[in-house]
Amino acid sequence: MNIKITKGARQYGYLIWNSQIEETIEEMLRGLDSVPVKFNGFILGEKRIDWKYHRISLGYKLTRALSPDQTMFSVLFNDGILEVKSYNGKQ
Repeated sequence: MNIKITKGARQYGYLIWNSQIEETIEEMLRGLDSVPVKFNGFILGEKRIDWKYHRISLGYKLTRALSPDQTMFSVLFNDGILEVKSYNGKQ
């Protein structure tokens, strides 16, 4: 699944999804309050899923360090780990 990196997501360090893909995220992470996260190859550890605000923290130091051409997150739930990778939208 691909999610656009918003200005707020980059500034505050979140993976943020909107209501259009809420159902897909709920299916992927059904019944979980937290999930192990791997971001661009770095294991971030267990991160809480904020269902109310549709987000998972990745850390603002990591997201602010992304180059401006990185505009999308690729999200995959594999073997119990949420793998998030940034890319330039052209993949």
